[in-house]
Amino acid sequence: MAVYTQLTRPALEAACEAFGLGDLKEAHGIPQGSINTNYRLETARGRWFLRHTTVRSEADLLFEARLLDHLHASAYPAPVLVRTADGRPFLPLEGGRVSVFHWLTGEERTRADLQVDHARAVGRVLGKLHRVCAAFSEDRPNPYGPETVRGWLELMRTNPDPTLRDVADELDRALQDTLPFGALVPRGVIHADLFLDNVKWIGDRVSAVFDFEMACRDALVVDLAITLNAWCFDGTYQPGLCVGMVQGYEEQRPLAENELDALYRAALFGAVRYTASRIRDFHLSTLPPDRLHPKDYRTYLARVRTLKELGPSGFRTLVRP
Repeated sequence: MAVYTQLTRPALEAACEAFGLGDLKEAHGIPQGSINTNYRLETARGRWFLRHTTVRSEADLLFEARLLDHLHASAYPAPVLVRTADGRPFLPLEGGRVSVFHWLTGEERTRADLQVDHARAVGRVLGKLHRVCAAFSEDRPNPYGPETVRGWLELMRTNPDPTLRDVADELDRALQDTLPFGALVPRGVIHADLFLDNVKWIGDRVSAVFDFEMACRDALVVDLAITLNAWCFDGTYQPGLCVGMVQGYEEQRPLAENELDALYRAALFGAVRYTASRIRDFHLSTLPPDRLHPKDYRTYLARVRTLKELGPSGFRTLVRP
């Protein structure tokens, strides 16, 4: 969602025409995220969210489009994807592929105003996602699994910065403690990136869950662990938020005993994965600040270290006292 590719006005106008958005009035780059270029478009027909990717394949985008169709049919609060006049969910443009979504109403929560009821609501909407996607049969392997993360760590070991090399060694040791996090645990479609800035709220109600580009098929407990890490840690794990999120999740989909056993390893994997990706995508990025909103990898390294201190039994007690 950073501005990696600066799209010209003619290119944006071509996208508006192809997707039937109306005449372009204004376009604003959104300097947040780590992979894509995003714009907020103002046209004669309203406001839209445009995403330009140079890394997502046609198969990836088709999976996302079909998943969103399934979620809409299931009355799930997912974003509305706009199709071109000939029915395509994306458009080749400027060396990549463009997707367009209706602009989402609502606000994003900040960490400072999170309450237990918010964590419970997020757990509930995540549990509903897993439940309704049980009927979705298409497959996309997780592109950010352990082998991918291990490759990132190997590259970090070649960095001239000794601090990063030390972090890579620490993360690699932690990664060894995550595997396997449950070969027999239930698998299904996961969001894989349910952070605070991927949920919209109207009051205390979740109005939309968005950014499904990382959605894939993996252990469901991985999704819950990533979400716990994202929402329930503020220097340390907040017990009330952790318990509330798990309770909300289980209102929609009760956890099996082996999933509870696997949750610690999944959380540790998620913490390693996001520490490594933030180093790669932000700490080592050469983009100027006005085109990239940086994220500090040390906040996720703190999660790794806290989880190692808690251990499996301590973390399980935290989420299910």
